[in-house]
Amino acid sequence: MRFLRLLPLLMLAAMPAHAQSALSLSKVKFSLDWVVIGVHLPYSAALAHDEFKKNGLDVTIDRGYGSGDTIAKVGNGVYDFGYADANLIMKWNHDNPNAKVVLVYLTYDGGQSAISTKKSTAMEPKQLEGKTIGAPPGDNTRLLFPVYAKAAGLDPNKVKWASAQANIENTMLFRGEVDALASQEPTTMLALEKLGANLSDYHGLRYSVYLPELMGSGILTSAKMVAEHPDTVRAFVKAILAGQKEAMADPAKEAPSLKKLSELADPAQELRRYYMGVEMAMSRPGLGKEGLGTVTPERMVKVAKDLSEAFDIPVPADLSKDLYDQSFLPPLAERQF
Repeated sequence: MRFLRLLPLLMLAAMPAHAQSALSLSKVKFSLDWVVIGVHLPYSAALAHDEFKKNGLDVTIDRGYGSGDTIAKVGNGVYDFGYADANLIMKWNHDNPNAKVVLVYLTYDGGQSAISTKKSTAMEPKQLEGKTIGAPPGDNTRLLFPVYAKAAGLDPNKVKWASAQANIENTMLFRGEVDALASQEPTTMLALEKLGANLSDYHGLRYSVYLPELMGSGILTSAKMVAEHPDTVRAFVKAILAGQKEAMADPAKEAPSLKKLSELADPAQELRRYYMGVEMAMSRPGLGKEGLGTVTPERMVKVAKDLSEAFDIPVPADLSKDLYDQSFLPPLAERQF
């Protein structure tokens, strides 16, 4: 009987080191915000370079169905981590106090959200009044439209919405079935180009013009995960940071790694999307010195105030619990570039 009790230990000792290591990896589930595209390059690079395994994690990565959906799934424990628009977190937490989430790493400093339209339709936000904008219901750009409208002096009640599925929304704009799209600008412009549109006829009314402090998208997890598994959160953030630095150092080299997330990914096309996204979201002066993932207290307060006014919710007493907890970030020296 004693031998039988010792048998599992003896078998473990006889295993190769890499097999023993595999047994000790913590399994976590990670949801993206949408189908695999260029913005997900930091995550595929982390996977390709075994950054998750190096940090003791066995990670399953799935596509998402919009930032709002991803946040809900993380808050309700369906996924351990998610990649979503950070600016939607505060509203979710207000509405779902028993399923709170928190940002633990801001992957992209700024956003890529814009109202994409023909220049002949609207050259400024006010001209969107009376127009029809298409977007899936859970799309982050659509969900943030009230914030944008308030900042841009646009009456959101004078805009009509068409619930356009992601696989047809760009075609709807191209055919003139909607006047504009609430979308990630690089995605829409590349799709229009593929449809044969003359891109000089289109432009994006960027949210960042009126909301420069607004954060981009990043890694979030549940309050439960933070409380019960802080070491797992810290390890996950470290792996993501490593993947992002690898992607930034040589995007062309890392682009093929997107195939690890989806065989349908087109590395050449997604490389273009990645460069366009970085131009929009990672070009703030001083970002390299401040370090990846850094949001100053002053900026955090301004973001919270803007979200509070637009969504008609109070500013949380502790933004580190209801918006962004930066305590899981690696040291600044590791995040500078």
